[in-house]
Amino acid sequence: MTFDFTKTLALVKGGLFDHQATWKSYLEENPDWQYTATVLAGPLIVANIVLSGILSRMLGGYSYLPYHSNFFSALIWGLVMAGIGFTISVFVFNFLAGVFKGNSNFARALAAVSLAAIPSWVAGVVGALVPSFAIGGLIVLAGGITSLVFMYKIMPLALGLPDDKRVAHFVVSLISIIILNMIVGSVIGVGSLSSNLDRDLFSADRTTSSALTGSGVLGEFERQGRLMEAAEDDTYDPPDDGELDESQVVAYTKVLKKTRAIHEEYAEKMQKFSAEMEAKKKAGEEPSMGDLSKAYSGIGGVMGANNAEMEVVKTGGGNWAEHVWIKEQLRIARIQQGDGSDALAHNYKLFRKYEEDLD
Repeated sequence: MTFDFTKTLALVKGGLFDHQATWKSYLEENPDWQYTATVLAGPLIVANIVLSGILSRMLGGYSYLPYHSNFFSALIWGLVMAGIGFTISVFVFNFLAGVFKGNSNFARALAAVSLAAIPSWVAGVVGALVPSFAIGGLIVLAGGITSLVFMYKIMPLALGLPDDKRVAHFVVSLISIIILNMIVGSVIGVGSLSSNLDRDLFSADRTTSSALTGSGVLGEFERQGRLMEAAEDDTYDPPDDGELDESQVVAYTKVLKKTRAIHEEYAEKMQKFSAEMEAKKKAGEEPSMGDLSKAYSGIGGVMGANNAEMEVVKTGGGNWAEHVWIKEQLRIARIQQGDGSDALAHNYKLFRKYEEDLD
């Protein structure tokens, strides 16, 4: 099995800019696990850890590498932990697919996790390029959230999960992956996380059932998963003339305003946390277990922020399919500047009328 740089580059590009078509095409090839490991997973894990480590040391950006006085030790340790974490994820998603009436297939599970992880791997390198630990951390976090959303979407395609089992499979898999990584970390010397982290992952009574519906990180994952399912069930039959109603545009701008407020709130929290971590890094201090707890507890909130637009629509009793149609018509009208049809001219007038709110 030989490394094919052209294939790797094509998968990365497709995984970022045309992920649905790339997933479908690659999964239809039914590659064996050795091929995926050689062409996609292996190279990107190594590139992510090595490049982010080197660039962050040079430019001061964010890095996955653990704090360590010896760079090469940190590099090796980072590669080991990344490889272990990735392997655990593949095994868990694959094993639980069979439990939730899907098809256990290690090669397809490996392909699915690898394809979904592309945004996270790329964000790791981009975050290291930005000469700011805080901003780089936000880029890495955004990539991680995107990969989680991709993971949720690709698993049913790769492992044949029934629609009514996809949320449970996804949430239980995340619980298992986090717990197993904590156990492995403890065994090989990373140390167990504090009770604060345990509390953030689970609800107050620390039972699995309450974790699925509680207010912790995994409770937020479960809630966002159900939100996405509800949105995917929405349908909308647009008018034959393709013209937007002004009330639709007004409703759309209200959603955008509420979404921006959520984004600003979470960005402020994440910037504050990143600034604290950057200050510790400059002072030569290692992050405490309390810091790790904050990082984990923030994941659920940022996932909510990433899905904020959808959540504003659905919790307000709106139709996500209609919302997406409105967005697309406004985008086309803006690009064409009203040229091409009566509908485009009509929609462009509405766009210009509310341009300040839509910008």
